[in-house]
Amino acid sequence: MEISQRIFETMKQNGQKQKDLAAATRISTSAISAWKKNGANPAAETLSAIADFLGVSLDYLLTGKESPSRLTEDERDLLALYSKLSSAEQQRLIGRAELLAEQAEESAREQAKRQGIRHSVPEEAAPCESIEIPFFELPVSAGLGVDLLAQDGAPETINVPATPTTRRADFAVRVDGDSMEPMFFDGDIVLVEQEQEVLEGQVGIFAVNGAGYIKKAGRRCLISANDKYDDIPISPDDSVRCFGLVIGKL
Repeated sequence: MEISQRIFETMKQNGQKQKDLAAATRISTSAISAWKKNGANPAAETLSAIADFLGVSLDYLLTGKESPSRLTEDERDLLALYSKLSSAEQQRLIGRAELLAEQAEESAREQAKRQGIRHSVPEEAAPCESIEIPFFELPVSAGLGVDLLAQDGAPETINVPATPTTRRADFAVRVDGDSMEPMFFDGDIVLVEQEQEVLEGQVGIFAVNGAGYIKKAGRRCLISANDKYDDIPISPDDSVRCFGLVIGKL
């Protein structure tokens, strides 16, 4: 069997189309059609990108000795749905998947902690002193957003246990709304370390056109943890400011 035959056979099993292969690999649709019509094979330098798109190894494309797909039926269905999305929708889906994976990892870590036997009291749980940090009473929205820049004058201060986390915090703000559940709940006071920007995937405090949000940074969007809320798209025309990285909560 020719390499091109394996490609089309695997695409059929995965529910993928020629236009999807062209978009993912930047190979022209006319070249792909020629493989099918004339039995020609792709150029060698394109095989790695084709294998990545199909979810197979180079060994399979070249020799046919490996299973044409290591994906389950559900995974193939997801891949087929993904391929039907626009580029912007694909990026949004990736951001959502990363958030769900992070939440699953955090849940697993918490479960492991609960099952473990602790022989000493951690420093975070038994502070011997307290410190004061600035506290902005005006909440940041975990919902529709409020004017984060509307507060006048100096912020209040609150006493918090002196721990490594609270010593890092430059200020604290109150969460308003439920769009970041189950990570943060309405009324939570979160600790923030001032940063001009945060990495993709990290939770930060942002102002978009003056409205304040606690969200996870995504690709050209701010991501809500709660599925019932849409993410907030960011366009070049928007005024966006990052106030800092959320490092914990009280």
